[in-house]
Amino acid sequence: METPPSASDFVLRPHHIAVCALFVLAYKDHEIRKFSPAFQVFIHRLLLDEVSEMAKPRPVRTLHQRLASAPDYNGVYEQKLIRGFRDFKLNTTDHMINFFVGIPPLFIEKSEDDEPAVFTPRSIFGYYCRRCFVGFLKLSIPGVIKIHEDFNNWWSDKPNSGYDPVVKDRLNHMDSQIFKTRNDSDYGALPDSYEEWLRNLATGDESVAVDSIRRFFEQRFHEGNESGLRQHGLINLVRMHYLRSEWSAARKKLLLEAINTTRTNGDKLTLQQCVSLLNRFPPEEEGQKPPLNEIQPQLHPLEILYDVKKLLDEKHEQPLSASFSKIVQSISVYDYWSENKFVTIREVDQWAQHAVQSVVWNAAGCDELSAVEANTVIAFTEPAGDDNNRLTVLLNKAYKRARQGQYDNALAMLLDPSLWKGLPIHDYDLWAQEVWHVVALRASRRCQHRLLREFILPRRPPGEFNPRHYLYKVASRTSNKVSDPLYEIIQMKERDHATIAIESLLIALWHSEFLFRLNYYRTGIILLADLLLEFGLTKRCKQMVEDIMPQIINGSDIEQRGLAAFTLARCTIACRESSPSALQDAVQWLIMAEKDFLSLEMYRPATDVQYLLSVVYHNLQMEAERNDAAQRHAETEERCKLLEEVAIDHNVAEVLDVVSSAGAALSLSR
Repeated sequence: METPPSASDFVLRPHHIAVCALFVLAYKDHEIRKFSPAFQVFIHRLLLDEVSEMAKPRPVRTLHQRLASAPDYNGVYEQKLIRGFRDFKLNTTDHMINFFVGIPPLFIEKSEDDEPAVFTPRSIFGYYCRRCFVGFLKLSIPGVIKIHEDFNNWWSDKPNSGYDPVVKDRLNHMDSQIFKTRNDSDYGALPDSYEEWLRNLATGDESVAVDSIRRFFEQRFHEGNESGLRQHGLINLVRMHYLRSEWSAARKKLLLEAINTTRTNGDKLTLQQCVSLLNRFPPEEEGQKPPLNEIQPQLHPLEILYDVKKLLDEKHEQPLSASFSKIVQSISVYDYWSENKFVTIREVDQWAQHAVQSVVWNAAGCDELSAVEANTVIAFTEPAGDDNNRLTVLLNKAYKRARQGQYDNALAMLLDPSLWKGLPIHDYDLWAQEVWHVVALRASRRCQHRLLREFILPRRPPGEFNPRHYLYKVASRTSNKVSDPLYEIIQMKERDHATIAIESLLIALWHSEFLFRLNYYRTGIILLADLLLEFGLTKRCKQMVEDIMPQIINGSDIEQRGLAAFTLARCTIACRESSPSALQDAVQWLIMAEKDFLSLEMYRPATDVQYLLSVVYHNLQMEAERNDAAQRHAETEERCKLLEEVAIDHNVAEVLDVVSSAGAALSLSR
């Protein structure tokens, strides 16, 4: 922008006169030096609060109360200031004029021989006093009379007196000012319309929000004919549609207009943001790979981290090494932005790469490293805020607990107000989805298909959803070369046709190993070993599970460990032809599998384990243990049948009602 931005409008108000009176009483003749140190600090802080104008001006009664409660206020000079401010009066306009005549000595030096002024003209206090003095000089006689009346009313505890909006008109000079600058004749840029944009964006009033953001960036920010900032309004609208997943509205119209406007105005930084945002949209053609961002000086480091999300999608067939490479690039770009002090970077952005690393390490099956990165983000971010980094790691951590069977703990963590309080609407959707996923996971593991189908699925929040995570018998909606064959194997096993899917399982194992998705690889090995039992390759399948068992035995994924233990027990029995030693070895694995499945409330697999365990005890002639296992099997069967008949779960309904109430509260708080 060639012309400098105009100064913000200044209108002399009653509280300005009161603050100037404090300056005169405290600093004229260097009276401030006679106060106690504690009272000096108090006066400085009080005046800084008023001068900064970051909050609504205090009424005169509040100023009197603050002075009366100051530390060390009983001193002689302190009492002199307090009494002087309490008895301060401007009975006539002449008194007001004389008062303002006494302000310039605070910041103007008369000659070289005189003592230096109390404030330098460019200090914050000196600038404030000078601004008030110049504002008074510009007043006409009616203006002086008006501000005098307003001040006396305000001083008499009428706090709204003198704060009427100022009407500006180039053609009408018969008003309160005798000297006018251009800023006094034309309205400058005001933040009101941007505040309306944020409020209506939070409450979902799209039409008013669009009008507000356009009006804000079309204001007079400088002396030029055009603001040159219209592209910022357009990119804000694009982001609004992007967060709502309204791809066509954002891409086809607004984003192209924003790119053309940005190029016309020569705004390279905003142009790079537009291009990066364009790369975020899903491809228009089915099967097309999304583009990755090339490293540029104006490229935001978070855009590089978003490329990691694209690389993690298994259908794009990219190994995790590419994701780690992008994380390193993001760290380098963040350091470059920090060194060059780009104003668009925030302090919380430094934790984004730790949040992404947590996700990538989890995809690699390295749960301990993932937990370290997640705990780093949690430790250095503030709760009850709108930080997406903290939200992401907490949602992942809660779902991890649910995967480990700690459903109530996970729900308590998600429903904690410190997690959802302060979330924007689009992040609220992520939080609501995660709560629903925990509830759906528990129902699917309990085999409560009726509850899941008739009660939970109709109440699913909008967002990404793969039904195969909970109902693997449904058709696949993706072309995932790693997970889809595993679901197909499970389907075929129930129909006793698993052998026809062995080729797709081997391909899935190759892809999972190449992409370094170790969790899928471990599950695939277990399913392959289970499949090889049907071909009589008992020794080979036992060796496969034993080789993979050290990676699973620590219990970072209890469901996977339970399946592996159950498979290893069957392999051990089949490999050694049901010998007593083989049965003894199988017992420990069956006990582990039973404990794991019951802790996860997976009662249907637990019954299979308990049935086999009772058979093993019977062959070992351990009648007491056999009877206990059979009794547990009957109890688990009964509990499983009761849960399968449940059509409505009141606890689930209460949890989902809390989610709805939280959404309503967040909307009303905006």
